[in-house]
Amino acid sequence: MPTHTGFADVNGTRLYYELAGAGHPLVLIHGFTLDTRMWDDQFAVFAQEYQMLRYDLRGFGKSALPTGGSYAHTDDLKALLDSLHIAHASFLG
Repeated sequence: MPTHTGFADVNGTRLYYELAGAGHPLVLIHGFTLDTRMWDDQFAVFAQEYQMLRYDLRGFGKSALPTGGSYAHTDDLKALLDSLHIAHASFLG
């Protein structure tokens, strides 16, 4: 299954993401100290039914490190979804 990978400059940071599949968007959020690889076993399987988005939270994986200013992961996710033109999604973490 083709996967689109990229970086989004959003909310004062740079987030790494991967998109695959089609259908209702499903966002995978990794656990603390992990990154997108946490979802390797599920990503392609779920992409058969959903438009999958997995991304590295700020400071994890391939995403930029925090620069000292205040931020919220929820604000980063909202900005990422906006940049990818995803208006509604389900979430799995």
